[in-house]
Amino acid sequence: MLAVVAVLFGVGFLGIIVMQRGGPSPAKPVAELKPFDGKLAIPSVDDLRVRGRKILLCGASFSRPQAMRLLVTEAARRDYQGLVLACKPVGAGTPCDGKIASRVGDNLVVQCLTAEGEDLATILTQGGILCGQPVQAGATYKPC
Repeated sequence: MLAVVAVLFGVGFLGIIVMQRGGPSPAKPVAELKPFDGKLAIPSVDDLRVRGRKILLCGASFSRPQAMRLLVTEAARRDYQGLVLACKPVGAGTPCDGKIASRVGDNLVVQCLTAEGEDLATILTQGGILCGQPVQAGATYKPC
């Protein structure tokens, strides 16, 4: 009788271990993305930063030939480097909400406004620096 109880106990214990191992792992807490502000830095036209954070502008990207990259970077730096911006992540009321993730790699996907309330992506797409991405923001920004 003792042998039967020991076998049942062992089988039950093994079953508990197997069930726990195959179950879903606990979800990791996701850091809430909050609006932030700071000065625009432009290491390159496809590497924009605000307060040291790498950003992608929602609905706009550099889609020109790579041969133009240096020329366009220089123009963007000359005209916009140091611009003070207030940025909000996708999901906080941007034209891209629900169409793109709030992060792409180590970049935050954001909409940034100047102190005058102008959308940086609008400024850069109207100026031909970046191209509007209709898949992300519809007709909000001018495509190339």
